[in-house]
Amino acid sequence: MKRTKSQFARLMELDRGIRAKKYPNCLTFAVDWEVSQKTVQRDIDFLRDSCGAPMAYDRERKGFFYENDTWMLPSVMLSEGELLAVLLGAKALEQYIGTPAGKQLEHIFSKLAEMLPDKIALRPEQLYGGFTFRGPPAKPVDADVWSTVVQGVLRQQTLRIRYQSFETPNDQKPKESLMNPYHIANLQGEWYVFGVYDGHDDVRQLALPRFRSASLTDRHFVIPADFDAQRLLAATFGRFVGDGKTHRVRLLFDKEVADWITERLWHPVQEIRTRKGGAVELEFHAAGLFEVQRWVLSWGSQVRVMAPAELVRSVADEIGRMAVKVDDRQVGI
Repeated sequence: MKRTKSQFARLMELDRGIRAKKYPNCLTFAVDWEVSQKTVQRDIDFLRDSCGAPMAYDRERKGFFYENDTWMLPSVMLSEGELLAVLLGAKALEQYIGTPAGKQLEHIFSKLAEMLPDKIALRPEQLYGGFTFRGPPAKPVDADVWSTVVQGVLRQQTLRIRYQSFETPNDQKPKESLMNPYHIANLQGEWYVFGVYDGHDDVRQLALPRFRSASLTDRHFVIPADFDAQRLLAATFGRFVGDGKTHRVRLLFDKEVADWITERLWHPVQEIRTRKGGAVELEFHAAGLFEVQRWVLSWGSQVRVMAPAELVRSVADEIGRMAVKVDDRQVGI
């Protein structure tokens, strides 16, 4: 019978044969699995050298056995449905290909598929060709920067970074500083690291694509007990956490776009109320109003800002500035 070419499947069968006291050897196993004796020998070497199997050869029975029957072979147990879910997750994460981790996804999950028995008919290439996930365009992250920052977060180790801020017109050159990285987050397709840097006491948000370099120092830090990444990001509307101040936003949308508003989750914690005549009111709390203002403007005349007053003013001011640029003298330019 034609066997799978998966090494994992062969290792599992070798393990079962040894435990059943069948004393398999390279010749008999190679004939049964239709592979070369060298292939089987490599499998046996892998079990012994890489997996730590206590293998020994019995010259009288001409086969292998375990000197310690308590040793167990690590195994991967996935159903086809479970593999499908995992592969779909890998495909969805392709939109975050701006990191070195994204480049390894297809390879990793292809190897998972090879570990499964023949009855699993799902192939990664079939799945990848049948589904598409497209996220917002993301800036790439340098491979060395990504690896170093991840190590800093996991080891709680201080980083020395060169960062391009672009906060003011004078920020033309990257600035060097020390940073204690607490958390990495992907927000709307962009990667950010949160931590304390350059003498600041509060947690700051830095864009990973703007790191020009990063290196580990010999200093370690302790993340404060009151730091909660999920709480920090809970009120985020878009990519930016804001200045720590939370605003209660209330927007009234015309009935013509009511279905668009009600069929989607715009904020993790939101309230939607239907008004007489078909208009809908959307309410949520946002940390920072910059991205809220941009989003409100994208709805044009089909939305009215009810609160907060700061957002009302900023939207009105922006509309005024836009009107100046599209006056009669500039139309068509």
